[in-house]
Amino acid sequence: LLLGCGRARATALSPASSSSCQHRVPSGEEVVYQVPLKENRVSKRNVDQQLRIKTIYDRSVEDLLPEKRHLIKNKLFPQAISYLEKTFQVRKSMGTILLSRQCATNQYLRRKADPHRYCRGACAGHTRCGPVIVPEKHLQQCRVCNGSEWLCGPTGLPDQEGVRDADFVLYVSALTTERCGHENIIAYAAYCQLEAEVDRQVFPLPIAGYANLCPNMISTQAQEFVGMLSTVKHEIIHALGFSAGLFAFYRDDDGKPLTTRYADGLPPFNESLGLYQWSNKVVHKAVRLWDVRGGKMLCHAVYLLTTPRVVEEARKHFNCSSLEGMELENQGGMGTELNHWEKRLLENEAMTGSHTQNRVFSRITLALLEDTGWYKANYSMAEKLDWGRNKGCDFVMKSCKFWIDQKRQKPNGLRAEASYPINTEPNILGCRMHLYFVHLSLRKLLLYTYFVLQYFDNLNGVPAEELPYYGGSVEIADYCPFSQEFSWHLSGEFQRSSDCRISENQPDPTKNYGAEKYGPNSVCLIQKSAFVMEQCRRKLSYPDWGSGCYQVS
Repeated sequence: LLLGCGRARATALSPASSSSCQHRVPSGEEVVYQVPLKENRVSKRNVDQQLRIKTIYDRSVEDLLPEKRHLIKNKLFPQAISYLEKTFQVRKSMGTILLSRQCATNQYLRRKADPHRYCRGACAGHTRCGPVIVPEKHLQQCRVCNGSEWLCGPTGLPDQEGVRDADFVLYVSALTTERCGHENIIAYAAYCQLEAEVDRQVFPLPIAGYANLCPNMISTQAQEFVGMLSTVKHEIIHALGFSAGLFAFYRDDDGKPLTTRYADGLPPFNESLGLYQWSNKVVHKAVRLWDVRGGKMLCHAVYLLTTPRVVEEARKHFNCSSLEGMELENQGGMGTELNHWEKRLLENEAMTGSHTQNRVFSRITLALLEDTGWYKANYSMAEKLDWGRNKGCDFVMKSCKFWIDQKRQKPNGLRAEASYPINTEPNILGCRMHLYFVHLSLRKLLLYTYFVLQYFDNLNGVPAEELPYYGGSVEIADYCPFSQEFSWHLSGEFQRSSDCRISENQPDPTKNYGAEKYGPNSVCLIQKSAFVMEQCRRKLSYPDWGSGCYQVS
């Protein structure tokens, strides 16, 4: 039975261990477009130079506790930037980056045949890149108009020294902002200035951005370093190009805009979305036939990123030659929707909207950055993504109910990936390579889910009238159930994760009830029964069991 079309949205409990990304597209007041750079910056560009990111640390980073400051300046950002510089090349550039000053009233004029913008009345006292005040030495001279375009000219200090030998300037801060008050927000980042188009040999690209780490969320524990590093890479990639606010600025390999430009050189602006509107060559809306409970089928709208390399890589990954593009996230609210890959389809890909386990930066993400027209990707730096690999068109284009039902009908019976136990106490743990995970997959949600997200015709022990309340625990995965990594917390404080490779996860000897051994040579193994530690007359064991970490030779 095919019912009317509709888009799903609901609210649910999320695992406490997952961190989310709320990439807010900067408003028009926060971004300076068409920034002219010094004439000596650009000759005819060729894609033959590694990306150069210059990191500028805000005073707030210096004010952190020594261990947090050391983590940011000596480990997190150097390693993240080293990875990105090895992964991407830019069109050959040289010279100095000088940022344009913001205007006191955000009103400005542009004069014919003059690449600079002129503020009406006065330039702002400070120019900001996100929450960071840009140093004066990085700024162009102030240019103002008083009354009309004929009374315009430079004023104040001349052009400053700028930033040399860089393609992108990243301002890093550690400020406790309003956005840091949102649950599980570790960091956020965005672009703040884009280069002007000088000639057809220059592909204007973001030249400055920021990354702010929320001070209270910065963890110096060794067990959390890999996750923190992945978060920093994730946020910088938003600033470099993976942002709905930049989709309308993408170009093809010849430098031609994929979205039509107006006479002022900018794409059309979508007032309702608060960003420049992209064309169907970049993002395309499609409708999927979506199986739900009760033998019904709905129309489910999705948004696909449809640039050439992304399409090619997505088709290869899923082994689906008819796939039109890679689906973008359609849930999670502003900051998550459209700015990340769909969690249901690319679960642990690092550019999905939440961190659930073992993040990897796949060929699909590298393809997106290359399809901006600003970079060339080194695909040898891509990390292997197993989720969804070779699962076919049914996996990537249909609902998870269809997928579950198909698995149930296999001759060999119900396979593990189609078996979703309801979340219970104690938890039964499983393995995935070097991790062990909990079947958090299926639980009773706080709110009745929209019909398009209801997948179960029956569940053991669940009355029919309660079925609409059951689904997976991750909203942005469309409530599809799956098992995921977990961590231990004590009074809300992180203690350790379930990654067998990290020695710091080793339990205290008095509490190592499973006789586990964590370290580089350890893997996850299935336990046939719960381990019991005997101390004199006491018998102790983990309430949750089923797998553990053990050293192998």
